[in-house]
Amino acid sequence: MSFLDSVIGRRIFSMAPVWRLAGTNGGEGQGEDAQGAPRGELPLSGRKVIVVEDEFFVGIELAQILETAGAKILGPASSLADARELAADEEVDMAVIDVNLNGEYSIDFAVELQQRGVRVVFATAYADDARLFTGAAASIPRLGKPTSKRALFRALLPDA
Repeated sequence: MSFLDSVIGRRIFSMAPVWRLAGTNGGEGQGEDAQGAPRGELPLSGRKVIVVEDEFFVGIELAQILETAGAKILGPASSLADARELAADEEVDMAVIDVNLNGEYSIDFAVELQQRGVRVVFATAYADDARLFTGAAASIPRLGKPTSKRALFRALLPDA
């Protein structure tokens, strides 16, 4: 079941995800490109990504982008308590986290995830405020909002 199916029980939009339109075997990352040659896996296939974002539509957009790339989405969590609960119940590979969640700062949570071996990226309006990102948080990639798909994937998959 996809992220949106689990959130509301049906697709919000009438469009099929991109990988289904491309004929890639139900989103499993197999299929053919325009010339009929086999394609590799989707960039985030098999990865669990937690999305922590307090703005509903931004969280949904991030989740859809990541799901279309093959990720299994946890969240979006709109509060630090929800994010901690999700991360405690599941093994997480990657995280996309907003810094300010209705006045709660998620920096310590992001560092905790990073110390567990999770690839963490901040997607935040505070990306340029170096005063917030000290110590271990200074090494976490920061993307300003709004961000592009390309920048998001580059931050999550720096070696790709």
